Amino acid sequence: MPRGGAREGAGRKPKYGEPTKLRRVPVSFTADDVETAVRARGIIKELTGLISEWHNQAQEAANQSATGKPPRTYDKALKLLEELSDLLPPNS
Repeated sequence: MPRGGAREGAGRKPKYGEPTKLRRVPVSFTADDVETAVRARGIIKELTGLISEWHNQAQEAANQSATGKPPRTYDKALKLLEELSDLLPPNS
């Protein structure tokens, strides 16, 4: 009778319902630091999408304009989008 070895259904069950990946973080990081970093990454993705969406809306308005430029009502929004873009990491 064989002993030991891998058995089907044995071992710890997945906690997240999907494969996981090991990520190395500095020892000084706490669980809260890691959670904050993950949330920040999500916020950056959301901001990037929002900026892109607003740029698209401004471009659509420019396409519909007789001058080919966005209406002046977009000036402050475009300035804000530019400043937000400058604050985001370059690879986002």
